[in-house]
Amino acid sequence: MYVVTFYSFKGGVGRTLALLNVAYELADSGQRVLVVDFDLEAPAIRADRWNRDAQHGDVARVGQLSENRGVVEYVGQYLQTMRVPDVREFIVDATTPENCQGQISVMSAGELNDSYGQRLNAIDWNELYQLRDGYVMFEDTRAQWDAAGFDYVLLDSRTGFTDVGGICTRHLPDAVVSLFRPDDQSLNGTRQVVEAIRKEEQTPRRRQEIEQHFVMAGIPDADDEHGHLAARRRLFRTELSIPGPERLLEIRHYPSMDLLTQPIYTQTRSGTRLARSYRILARRIRAWNIGDRKGILDGLRDRRRFADSRALDDFLARVRRRYNNDADVLMGLAETYESRGSILEAAELLDRAAELRPQMTHKQLLQLARTRHLTQDRKGALRALRSFFQTDVHADDSRLLESSRASREESLNDRDLFLLLIRALDLLETLGEDAAPLVTETPIIAGLSPGTRVSVASRLDRSVGERRVAISIFEGLLDEDTHSTKQKASWGWHLAFARMAVGDYDRAGRVFRSQLNDSASRSAVPTAFNLAMAEWAMAGKPNEDAFRAVVERMDEDDDGDGLREDANGLQRVAIAQWFGDRREQARRGLDAAEKAVGRTAISCWSYTRVPRKIFLEHCAEIRRLFAGEDIQPVFMRDGC
Repeated sequence: MYVVTFYSFKGGVGRTLALLNVAYELADSGQRVLVVDFDLEAPAIRADRWNRDAQHGDVARVGQLSENRGVVEYVGQYLQTMRVPDVREFIVDATTPENCQGQISVMSAGELNDSYGQRLNAIDWNELYQLRDGYVMFEDTRAQWDAAGFDYVLLDSRTGFTDVGGICTRHLPDAVVSLFRPDDQSLNGTRQVVEAIRKEEQTPRRRQEIEQHFVMAGIPDADDEHGHLAARRRLFRTELSIPGPERLLEIRHYPSMDLLTQPIYTQTRSGTRLARSYRILARRIRAWNIGDRKGILDGLRDRRRFADSRALDDFLARVRRRYNNDADVLMGLAETYESRGSILEAAELLDRAAELRPQMTHKQLLQLARTRHLTQDRKGALRALRSFFQTDVHADDSRLLESSRASREESLNDRDLFLLLIRALDLLETLGEDAAPLVTETPIIAGLSPGTRVSVASRLDRSVGERRVAISIFEGLLDEDTHSTKQKASWGWHLAFARMAVGDYDRAGRVFRSQLNDSASRSAVPTAFNLAMAEWAMAGKPNEDAFRAVVERMDEDDDGDGLREDANGLQRVAIAQWFGDRREQARRGLDAAEKAVGRTAISCWSYTRVPRKIFLEHCAEIRRLFAGEDIQPVFMRDGC
């Protein structure tokens, strides 16, 4: 059970409405929620507040008084008998909508009849604590709430500095939500309460500090040309010692006549800005509740909340201890530790998660591989990557469905899976490992959409083996009848380009020749150059006329579509210019190619993407060609 108090130093900030909306959001996520009205001087919470009929068209019901016994009668009975009453006798079920996944119950302020004020004034709260064991009585009350099976208890505290306010903000809660307007009076009052909460000593029941959430509410929805709001944010963050900007939530003023009936926006108007604000607040509360597994998982994914704070390390350690046998939570923790630079801790958590769940999802396997790489465990990283590529794309969903505790959000769409695949290929490249043995016949690629398969095939370009896999992908796409002629022409060009690397010059040349004669095809300059290279490979010697034709097309290329200024483009142009009798330009172009190369580049000398060092070695071989040596490109030597 997690007790959360909603407090405001001043009224009129929408504190109770925020509590009612958060209560519904929590209940709709499957939680059992108890709402307790401790605003005894101005009670406003009834059991029918979540009834749609009470929110639409019946303004009179909004002001209807509670008819149920509540806090006042509960405390009064205790003072009369000095025995803690059965709290269940003072709790009623709320009128929760049928489609709500959980349940809301209410412990009202009390029965609001003519004698309510007299019964309230008869309670001396100071005497209750000092002489009548009030502390023990409320500890017993908390224990009864817990025994009744509530996941969350939300307390609506009264404003200002009061005895009841102290009970709600320092004795009972695990967390306090402080709502305030961005004005000086709210700041001064809220600061005193916040400091008192921080000074509250630990108890045998509560070993941690009370978690605090800060909400700047009632912000005018208007222009701020003088930057007043930004200045107020900085002031409140400083004065209230709020750890980071992401910990200060905001609820803007919402100009709507609906507020006259105080509707539950998260229930009836979920698409409004106000409802979104309440949902964010509910998620933040859940993210810091150590007992709410789903809330913890969502919070670990939203790493913005993990700004440096004095309580963060302790919080993560507590999550780790509590969920040491939960692979999903350990995975989320590992990602959080990794994002903070704690690589060894992340690796330890991932290894523990792997022990608990040998069959991981693609996302988890890649995370495991990346962390093992960062800890210099190359073999471990490769083992995880092998599992990544060998796992069926449909297995992720089935494994998540098999685990009742797994989160639905882990299910991957086509784009997510593509991004994971690209990251896996990048990691293989970093490890210096050829992807071909792992990618060949991997079930991941087969599960992707056609456009995504094209993107993957285009990335498989680092070796002859990878080019063979790319060829298989393109051939499979071209065999399908559902694609347009334009798509197939583009894929056919890429297929021909890949075939150059594996020594299939004849079929590659036929495609380049066919597309060169098609005015609607891609830019003529690279196609003409690739055709000239294919003819060189087939004849065993360069056809200078073919390269002169490339230079002529370069001269006619007014738009410069085929004259790329990257390393590959400059290298390609230099070779064409050499055989096209522009020797000095060719040498300068090769110089420019060497200067332009980055970490990797496609080399027309091998028709693969190569590291900078290899690209420069290819350029050195081309210089030897220019010097008169009888030398052939790498793809003619290694492609077959």
